[in-house]
Amino acid sequence: MIKKKKDKINKFNKVVVLDSVIFYPKHKKLLKKIANEVIEYPSSLPENLARQYEENPELFKQVKCYTQIPAENVPLQLLMNRIEGADCVISCWVDIPDEILKLNPQLKLILFWTHEKEHRISLKLAEKENITVANIPDYGTDAVSEVVYAGLLDLLLRNFSNKKIASSSEEIMLGVMQKIFGRFRKLDKNERLTRNGRFLHHFHKLGMIKFEFEHDLDKIINEKLIEGKRLGILSKDKKFRDLEKAVQAFHMPCQKFSPIDSNSALYYKFLSDNDIIVFDSKEIDNIKLKKLKLIVGDKLIDINELNSINYKLKEKTLGIIGLGRIGKKVADIGKSLGMKVIYYSKIKKLEETKKSGIKYVSLTTLMKKSDIISLHVPAYMAEGLLNKEKLKLMKKGTIFINTADGNALDQKYLIQMMLKKKIFAYLDVYPGLPRKDILGLPMGDIKDWKIKNLLPEHILAYRAGWKTQESIMVKTYKLLGQMIDYLLINKKNGE
Repeated sequence: MIKKKKDKINKFNKVVVLDSVIFYPKHKKLLKKIANEVIEYPSSLPENLARQYEENPELFKQVKCYTQIPAENVPLQLLMNRIEGADCVISCWVDIPDEILKLNPQLKLILFWTHEKEHRISLKLAEKENITVANIPDYGTDAVSEVVYAGLLDLLLRNFSNKKIASSSEEIMLGVMQKIFGRFRKLDKNERLTRNGRFLHHFHKLGMIKFEFEHDLDKIINEKLIEGKRLGILSKDKKFRDLEKAVQAFHMPCQKFSPIDSNSALYYKFLSDNDIIVFDSKEIDNIKLKKLKLIVGDKLIDINELNSINYKLKEKTLGIIGLGRIGKKVADIGKSLGMKVIYYSKIKKLEETKKSGIKYVSLTTLMKKSDIISLHVPAYMAEGLLNKEKLKLMKKGTIFINTADGNALDQKYLIQMMLKKKIFAYLDVYPGLPRKDILGLPMGDIKDWKIKNLLPEHILAYRAGWKTQESIMVKTYKLLGQMIDYLLINKKNGE
């Protein structure tokens, strides 16, 4: 018997992780295959951070997020000690000073577990020192595009619903999709924490939540994509046609089954195969209904429990600002839901948008004509794009969604429009932290910084877009993939 030779891969001698990166067990196993030694330094918040803010608010004036504080508090000498001997360094929030690049000739690869790197390292100096620098710009495309619609549907339910039961095909679709997003994306939980000053995003980033993955992942990170989840419709009625189109737009497999034969094996297969089952309780007799609830009660959505939403997406214009990966996906979903889609971007993408029927317009035109506006500009690269004058152009009742960058707009003026109920907003990012002082809301005293029940018509979450089980899986796998690429390329080049 001929024995096959196992492919050998070069390994990193020493990998240093400077702050909290989420490694699932699969990631850890792979990391051990490509590194002789791995040392992790989870970040931690200064003690009594809230009290520090209340005693010295100036300390936080320019802070974009809590992670800046521990990152900036790492002395250069301590950082040098940690990186000593490392040929690969992984960082999320910790900046890499020039001295590190100059005084570590063994350092070959620096990876940022985030979508940006330019403001955390001198790329020119790294190139001069022959150090490869990479980051992960595209891990959140599906997660963010989904959360745009999760926020939109929550806004519609909060502001346009009535006591009537959903009856039209579009009303049923809106109600069911809102329930699906609520079940998997859990935006309501994020908002509750945000309004009470608990920014879960930072707790994850800073290692304040312990990731003991021998326990169920769902208990640690319970947000999931709806993409790939299976929807079963226990009806053959045409009133579900808009729902079928919607789940197709979000890449959810959909199966219909007649509720008549509830004793066949196919019926039980239908119940077990699908993650969500939508049904009309008026179509099912009482005995079958009781059996259905006993078997899969946690999966069920009864359309007779959905509120009517007085908002027709098919009559609305969706304006996308920034047509990158996420903006394009949000636009495509909008088209699938029957909306007219217009966009503004620094670069016209005429060939790409001709096929999908998305029309380019000026920013002024977009702000004036859109019923729904979704912002998708690159972080830190569009500061002040939507100033007071541009925001004023929005017509009354416009829905405004920002999952991109809080610095791209005049946040305090937007808040004034929200207070006056001129617009309805879902905000996921801010020019700093989601606090009264950052937003320009009145404060009784320095301790009165939590949003709590203010602006109840609006959705105020924080960084809900990026965090799902699937996105984190992809994000860290891509990080490891970049490490493997480096090792394979250098092996090929004989280094």
